[in-house]
Amino acid sequence: MDFTIEELTMNAWPSLQTILLDGWIIRMAGGYTKRANSVNPIYSFENNLDEKITYCENIYRKSNLPVVFKIISCDEHKKLDQKLESRSYEKIDLTSVQTCSSLDEINYTRENLFIEATFTDNWKTCLYESNNITDIAKKETISSMLNNVRQKAIAVYKTDTGSFAGCGYGVIEKGYAGLFDIIVKKEFRGKRYGKEIVSAILAEAHKAGVEKAHLSVVDNNEVAKNLYGKLGFKEVYKYWYRVRGD
Repeated sequence: MDFTIEELTMNAWPSLQTILLDGWIIRMAGGYTKRANSVNPIYSFENNLDEKITYCENIYRKSNLPVVFKIISCDEHKKLDQKLESRSYEKIDLTSVQTCSSLDEINYTRENLFIEATFTDNWKTCLYESNNITDIAKKETISSMLNNVRQKAIAVYKTDTGSFAGCGYGVIEKGYAGLFDIIVKKEFRGKRYGKEIVSAILAEAHKAGVEKAHLSVVDNNEVAKNLYGKLGFKEVYKYWYRVRGD
């Protein structure tokens, strides 16, 4: 399997600490999101599985974090997935990874829509409010993660009657625009703001000469999947997490 999208995703949503283990990438970021706090076995698959799993378990427990493995729906991960299941790891958060191979010119409503090349205080505040994040330490963790994005970013947020309504961002690397953290506050949903935010990111990427895009969406989020389908996205594979909290 080609793991390019996985590499791009890790670069666009950086962890704060990375440990390499015989082709496995152990990521930690204070517990904020499984994506940044999980083992990503994308270069080595079947060597010394029990030994490597135990090593990862010890690393996360020393950091007071749950032990999380990211598993991809590919032949290379089948044996590891079975091994984790035998060790009482629960399968959660089935997610669809999708790509779009051609970004045509996209029209979108620009009213009260802000497009920036950096993660400004306004954008971060919109993200915090949209996710109901109030803990100062968690905000500092998120800010540090975003500050570690080294590729070209497209940060978009939307306001409604003076309030933050939703946001999202894109990261351009290797000819792809990756979409991340697309969220609209509950009180503003149903107004097509999510489509505006996504369309703005893709349009800006198209202006920069990018023709391909990728994203991850929770598999049971039919509203989002329908939106992405209309924009030309198609599933290329799925992933899920194996979690053991003890």
